[in-house]
Amino acid sequence: MDDRWNTMLELVVHPRVSARHPQLSDEDVRVAWQNSFFQALRTGSKNSPEYLWIGIDGKGREVEMVGVPTATGYLIYHANTPLSKRVRDEVKGRRT
Repeated sequence: MDDRWNTMLELVVHPRVSARHPQLSDEDVRVAWQNSFFQALRTGSKNSPEYLWIGIDGKGREVEMVGVPTATGYLIYHANTPLSKRVRDEVKGRRT
């Protein structure tokens, strides 16, 4: 993604992210989102429009992030590292 685009939007990381995945801080998620190299709209999601991003955090880890648009940016309510099998399969399915 274009970093100029990402920095213009507000990114809110839901508190449950670090509660469920203490290896990820809010800053880790923000950096990964700003450095995202994959974005996909998850059609058919009950949270539609829901997006999946994959990016690299400041520690060099791939981070999967799931969120929804808000009036001023995005709310990330799921993030995990390393990538889950489900997300790897989803990405692979989109690239074939």
